[in-house]
Amino acid sequence: MLSQKAKYGIRALLYLCKQEAGRPVIIREIAEKKRLPRKFLEAILLEMKEAGLLHSRPGKGGGYILHRSADSIPLSRIIRIMDGPLAPDSVRESDGLCAVQRLPG
Repeated sequence: MLSQKAKYGIRALLYLCKQEAGRPVIIREIAEKKRLPRKFLEAILLEMKEAGLLHSRPGKGGGYILHRSADSIPLSRIIRIMDGPLAPDSVRESDGLCAVQRLPG
């Protein structure tokens, strides 16, 4: 199950993908168009920037843009950035077979 953070991150990234190439988009625009909470979106976009998916331009005419082409960003990468590893179970190799072991907790 995806967290709300991952869902918002995907929605924001999809919005950025549909924009004119190289056009910076401000957080307020994304928040309004996709109906996302602005403060939460700020943190999400910053995380994506730190992970190398986005680039930001400060000042007037600034905003967020994709750091690489949209088709080179797998959905799984966004989920991992927002939620961590995809599998909640640890996988260990035993006798050449893959054994799934439930994590305590």
